[in-house]
Amino acid sequence: MAAKNERAAIEPLAPAAPEAPGLTLSARFEEATLRLARLIGRQIAREEFERRQRNGKKAKEAAEIMKRGKSP
Repeated sequence: MAAKNERAAIEPLAPAAPEAPGLTLSARFEEATLRLARLIGRQIAREEFERRQRNGKKAKEAAEIMKRGKSP
């Protein structure tokens, strides 16, 4: 135990993990732009997939009709 007139040394502790600097306005804008671009790309891909599915069905039906000898 330390004597009453002695002071214990108190050292400040460093943070456990360094704080991440806040995103700047341009970085947030870029992140939002990329997120929006991904969403638009997914929507375009979804629409293209549906279009190909419909065209595939039509082509399959036309092939069956031609196979039976009837005109479409």
